[in-house]
Amino acid sequence: MGFSIYRKTRSIRATITTPDGERIVVENLRADRGFRMSFDCMRSMTGEPAECTLRMVNLPPDVLGVLEAAQTTRVDDLDALLVGKALQSAEVAADGSDALAAGFLLVEVEAGFDGVMSRVFRCIAARSRTEFESDDVTLVTTISANENLDAAVLGMPSGSFTAGTPLFEVLDYLRRIAGCGPGNLSPANLDALIGVSRLDSPYHVSGGQALSLIATVLAPLPARWFIDDREIWMCARDGLPSPTGAVPWIADGPPEELEPLIGRPKTEDGGDVSVACLLCPRIRPGRLVRLTPAGLALAAQGLSPRAAQVTRAKVRPGLYRVEQIRHSGTTGPDRFESSMRLRAITLGTPGVVLSDAMRLLLDLGLAPAEVVDVGL
Repeated sequence: MGFSIYRKTRSIRATITTPDGERIVVENLRADRGFRMSFDCMRSMTGEPAECTLRMVNLPPDVLGVLEAAQTTRVDDLDALLVGKALQSAEVAADGSDALAAGFLLVEVEAGFDGVMSRVFRCIAARSRTEFESDDVTLVTTISANENLDAAVLGMPSGSFTAGTPLFEVLDYLRRIAGCGPGNLSPANLDALIGVSRLDSPYHVSGGQALSLIATVLAPLPARWFIDDREIWMCARDGLPSPTGAVPWIADGPPEELEPLIGRPKTEDGGDVSVACLLCPRIRPGRLVRLTPAGLALAAQGLSPRAAQVTRAKVRPGLYRVEQIRHSGTTGPDRFESSMRLRAITLGTPGVVLSDAMRLLLDLGLAPAEVVDVGL
């Protein structure tokens, strides 16, 4: 049973789409009614795609047969994998349709409590294997997936841009080859981060990985970028002045409140904070979360840390940016949580220009989507 003092039961649903469009749904919505399942997904504020794993136990033979027949493309042999594949020099579809056409599986996992779920990840399967455990009775199907595997295999950057071309056009082309949606990349947002920017010399690209090319283009500029949920996101860099008031987080909503904490918060080297809470898929990299005194000191039947433990951990209430988050869970008695590494946000640091009124709104969780100095 996946019973919780805060929630009744754990819920997991996996939807696997095959290259021919067939959808396989494996679920356990009440923890004791359905297949034994588990998942693990790491997402972060880097240019590295998320890596995700899904495990399902004792699937029926007909489902196993469909999975085995459907996974026509695997990454074990790259030369064989590329035979007959059409490389994309204009765009790798962000919705995964090019991955399906190339023979990959598309995997989506939702999870939550009491049948109310939200998406944990949506990735391209690198490999699917089914093996007996040591007892020769338990048959475990494991799908290893990568957020942008299709773009790494199928994307072929090839283009030329003349001097004077807006930098946005270069980045927009590369993110499409990387199989990413636009996220918050737009001409206006890019100008707000780095100012009006155009190429001062021609730029030519032929081959290579699109994500690596994005990193090279943006390396000397005062902007941080990452991919999450097959979208590209950009914000200001920590500690760098921004004349436009650009902030070093993704300001697309108010700070999130965490679910009840599990275990004692921990201060890491460099000042980052590690915390874990009950599974909370809505928490995303690059966004703000709020650690409250009540939440940090919550002590409910020993599940969350005591006030004394929080004091010893030297973790202060306030606003934090999510640097990295790992969602992991199982329908069994083990963990069902979101563990994360947070970085404290000090609104008075260089690069964060906020008026007193905006600070107040942010503290109250009422700030607008774009948190800039409004001069109130």
